[in-house]
Amino acid sequence: MVDIPTLLGYSGVLLILVAVVAALVRSTGQRSLWFALPFLMGGVGCLFMVQPHALPGRSALHLGAFFISLAYAFGWQAVRALFDEPPRMGWLALPSLVWLILAFAVFDNFPLRSISAGFRVALVAFYMSRAALTLRQHRSERLPSVRPLTILFAAAAVLAWVSLPFVAILPEPLGALPPRPWAVIFYNVQMIAEVLIAVVLMVAIRKERTADSYYQQSTRDPLTGLYNRRFFTQRLREWDVQPTYRDRAVLFFDIDHFKRINDRFGHAVGDEVIVAVARLAERVLRKRDWIFRFGGEEFVGVLPDTSLQEAINVAERLRSETERQLQTISGERLGVTISVGVVASGQPRRSVTELVLLADRLLYQAKGEGRNRVKSPSASTALPSSSAATDS
Repeated sequence: MVDIPTLLGYSGVLLILVAVVAALVRSTGQRSLWFALPFLMGGVGCLFMVQPHALPGRSALHLGAFFISLAYAFGWQAVRALFDEPPRMGWLALPSLVWLILAFAVFDNFPLRSISAGFRVALVAFYMSRAALTLRQHRSERLPSVRPLTILFAAAAVLAWVSLPFVAILPEPLGALPPRPWAVIFYNVQMIAEVLIAVVLMVAIRKERTADSYYQQSTRDPLTGLYNRRFFTQRLREWDVQPTYRDRAVLFFDIDHFKRINDRFGHAVGDEVIVAVARLAERVLRKRDWIFRFGGEEFVGVLPDTSLQEAINVAERLRSETERQLQTISGERLGVTISVGVVASGQPRRSVTELVLLADRLLYQAKGEGRNRVKSPSASTALPSSSAATDS
């Protein structure tokens, strides 16, 4: 026969120990507090229920349920803190506090235990749903542990929502009837399993975010956020050893007269021009295309599964949109334009390294022919602007 107070006592002590470990592992900053509080609240709630007759009436049970509901509320906030989101203080304690006041003032004085239990279960369902939705907003291939943690919270939410219509016939802590050993065991096993799995996954997410931060710093250009030349060199080696049956195209483009812009308007404006061209390239190129800041005012785009004509169309759209949209930056009329060299793998197949070298040569041909134009291997595909002849 399971001794319910002993089971609750063990659960309470275990949760408090997890809270202490969580605080020690994340010992700096406010995040450690948010990470530890869900387990502390759950542990305190279990300890209140160990001796339900130690306080008058159902006070110990109400306080225990109150702290356990806070554990779910703080669990949601811990998920938010994991992604540097500010706490929702209004949602943190107010719903649980409303239930506690109603439990003492209304539910105990009238035969409304089913409503009280329904309110309590609805709180759990609400907070678990919010935690799952928060995680879903941050799903990413670079954070693989987010998906199983989302499933964990979603499953807990679904279980609570499904049990809500049956609270009148379920024993406490699942419903409104007097507690039964099986219900207490089920609730505690579920809670402890959720806690342990959540701890492991949240620690994993923290490590994954740290690793991803280091990865982004090593592969991204700090000014534009585009991939940097170091990562370009790494990808180039990988592409060159891949089978060459895929069509690939390369755009090599840079900003015309960039040194003149820097000398006349200053490096701050020059940086804004580089960023503006980078943002425009991100909008014009497709999501599956790769964009790199090659260095200074030079950029490289690698377009998979793209023919030469398709690449020329993309390059011309990028050139024309640059000329149209970047006339003025920071109140200065700059008339920013770009020159683009375009090449595709074609027949015979060329490595990406060869494509980059060819595109670089074509870029300099475009500049030699007057700038603000797209240059491809065929002379007939050079697309000069009507204004190119007057701005060289």
